[in-house]
Amino acid sequence: MSAQEAVLQLDGDRVEPSVHATGPWDRGAQHGGVPAALAVAVAEAQTQHWEGQWCLRRLSLELPRPVPMQPLRVKHAVSGGRSVKRVRVELLDADDREVASALLLMQRATEVGMPRVGCAVPAPDVPPADACTTSVRFGGMPKQSAFHTTGLDIRLAAGDSEQPGPATAWFRAERPLVAGRDTSTVMLACAASDFGNGLSWETPFSDYVFVNSDLTVLLERPPEGEWLGVAAGTRVAADGTGIAQSQLFDQRGHCGQAFQNLLVFARPAR
Repeated sequence: MSAQEAVLQLDGDRVEPSVHATGPWDRGAQHGGVPAALAVAVAEAQTQHWEGQWCLRRLSLELPRPVPMQPLRVKHAVSGGRSVKRVRVELLDADDREVASALLLMQRATEVGMPRVGCAVPAPDVPPADACTTSVRFGGMPKQSAFHTTGLDIRLAAGDSEQPGPATAWFRAERPLVAGRDTSTVMLACAASDFGNGLSWETPFSDYVFVNSDLTVLLERPPEGEWLGVAAGTRVAADGTGIAQSQLFDQRGHCGQAFQNLLVFARPAR
């Protein structure tokens, strides 16, 4: 996989997207999962300078405007103490406007010998990734080179992605997300979490736009392996708002959840 063209090239504070970063709504804008993965990569690079083992517990990504398919500048700042740190990541366009910002809550992992208590959340009862062979179609979204077609390998595990309603899929990185860096399962989880609204769409792509303005990912434990599962459901209101909620799981079971606030509006008549 390392020989393939990466989704992003990162050189110092300059980041440049490849065609594999393209989103489904506009060929000039990136998929929201791409800046989510980049923010995790930046935070993971910072943990190499910290004592102990650190895990992402929460990603809060805001997308105030489309993230352009153009070279961008990335900034980051770290704050916090010995056990909890906050990494703020900003993406700026050529005019120095903020196009995306993320706040990542990193928590130091400590083994305390705690007995298992409470009720574990069961993972969806779906076939393992290797047994799933049907590619997700996302209800009429374009099939040209883009993050959802050539950036990731996405396989349907339950439901029907070409019909409205809840659906479940397995995700795997088809190529490096950031050139020269290993793609962690946490990076994959945050990238895949931004697919909840497309996976469980309620309004057809041909007639409506249902883009998310933010993404929140909560991880109960670090996901493992090359595959990440997303079981998603979407609710849309008549006032043009909506929310997509996803359960995240790996081969071991449930590992987190994700939420997206949606902006829903009808496409202009053609």
